[in-house]
Amino acid sequence: MVNEFKHIPVLPSEVLGSFRNLEKGSLIVDGTLGKGGHSKLLLENGFKVIGVDRDKEAIEAAKENIGNLGDIGNGENFRTYHGNFAELRKILNNMDVKEADGILLDLGVSTYQLEDEKRGFGFVGKLDMRMDQTQELTAEIVVNEYPERKLAGVLYRYGERVNAKSIAKRIANYRKTNRIETGGQLLKLIQYSMSEGYRNSRKHHWATPTFRALRIEVNKDFENLDKFLNLFPTCLSKNGILSVITFHSMEEVIVRKKFVALSKNKAFDFIVKGVGATKKEEAENPKSKRAKLWAVRRK
Repeated sequence: MVNEFKHIPVLPSEVLGSFRNLEKGSLIVDGTLGKGGHSKLLLENGFKVIGVDRDKEAIEAAKENIGNLGDIGNGENFRTYHGNFAELRKILNNMDVKEADGILLDLGVSTYQLEDEKRGFGFVGKLDMRMDQTQELTAEIVVNEYPERKLAGVLYRYGERVNAKSIAKRIANYRKTNRIETGGQLLKLIQYSMSEGYRNSRKHHWATPTFRALRIEVNKDFENLDKFLNLFPTCLSKNGILSVITFHSMEEVIVRKKFVALSKNKAFDFIVKGVGATKKEEAENPKSKRAKLWAVRRK
């Protein structure tokens, strides 16, 4: 049984608005199914949905959350697939689907993943961080087995701009005699790698950039996003919509740059440009404060 928690999808009105010109019954691929919040919203508004996720636990949680909505039309209105959205063309082929009318990606990490110590995304529990628990690479392997220089590069490239070298050096020295197995161990190493003044000056938790960098590396987030953005036109019907929700500037840069290029090539219209949450939504769902929606329409 999946742990219960209140699941609130971000930017619900904005997501629906991006698909407003699609007819009821149109097929939308939710490439980051999670617990199914967005898929449930789409189903409630008359769309058919294919939910894709790397996390088998997420798929089971989504089925529970969606419940009887998934049974309409002999279950053909809601189907799931355990896989990576970067392989969407292959996934659709396997499901005998030529094209989708819409695609949605929510690039945020699910709350239940962050709060489940067994998944190892946070500051406590084992270092794991795998979205797909069938893969071999974990955060524990990255911090213990990557050469110091490579580790520093990962931290710097994915957000730890100031202290990447000092953190990597301290990790490399510590692991000579001790294996780093928990978020707590890593947290202390990060703490000792930066000054108290620097830590106190941070708007968000001073260890977040390092943990986020490791998560991005373990799950190859940007590689998968780049791969998807290059292949998605082969998966989308004429007048089809791709909507992407980003949560930090690195994702924004990748998505915005690709959407601008597509619009300049006259293949797509850039129809939603970084729309954020309303003040009301931010108050009800603090996670939405960092969320931005981007969308393009295929001509």
